[in-house]
Amino acid sequence: MAQRLDVQGARLAVEQTAQNLGLTRTTRFINVLELGLVRNSSNEAPVQKGWEVGFEIPLFDWSGARVAKAEHVYMQTVHRAAQTDIDARSEVRQAYGAYRSAWDIAKHQRDEIVPLKQRISEENLLRYNGMLIGVFELLADTREQIASVNGYIEALRDFWIAETEMQI
Repeated sequence: MAQRLDVQGARLAVEQTAQNLGLTRTTRFINVLELGLVRNSSNEAPVQKGWEVGFEIPLFDWSGARVAKAEHVYMQTVHRAAQTDIDARSEVRQAYGAYRSAWDIAKHQRDEIVPLKQRISEENLLRYNGMLIGVFELLADTREQIASVNGYIEALRDFWIAETEMQI
């Protein structure tokens, strides 16, 4: 999984998107008007009494839509990377399943079918030497033995193809 180029590319795309977007939100408040009790008790100025009104309004970052778009682009990249990882794991599981079943079939052909066909062929040759079967039966048996060896060769070829696909 770590060697797959699509997984590495997806991770690099997420990192690059995060660097390119610089997702920060800044909001500020400014005082337009203040409300409160005004009392000046300094000795140098005349005493003032009254009410003071204050009103704070927020200054919004007017690029909020741009920031939201950047966040969505980043999250899309993250979700694409996650989907790439999921797909890669699925492909690896499928490739391993094909590899394992091809190996089991080739092993069964090598260990069971080919030796059994060879043993049957040897027994038929003994029967032919004893004049119990004819030449056509012996030839048919030889064809079956050749077919079993060809089946093993094909199973071995399928195994090597499955192993190559798993490594890709």
